[in-house]
Amino acid sequence: MPDDSLHEPQFALHVEDLTVTYGATPALWDIDLDIPPGVMAAIIGPNGSGKSTLLKTALGLVRPVAGHVRFLGLRVKRMRGRIGYVPQRHSGDWYFPTTSR
Repeated sequence: MPDDSLHEPQFALHVEDLTVTYGATPALWDIDLDIPPGVMAAIIGPNGSGKSTLLKTALGLVRPVAGHVRFLGLRVKRMRGRIGYVPQRHSGDWYFPTTSR
């Protein structure tokens, strides 16, 4: 079981030595990232570069092969209810009749 103690509390997001694979295909390799509180950051890159994988792994939706992620020094499962995530796409009906009213 990963260590659940407080690590790197000075960062809103701390990613260390993160490696993620899909089967035998590496998606992220040895990623380090620190974002301080109050900083607006963008993760940019071409399609297939790992942006969504990084976010999904940080949120605990994808399991890493190695490394760890902390939000304000805590594992994501201890931050549930304090983090919002809106995926880029979903399987909803885009043609559902709605109005802005």
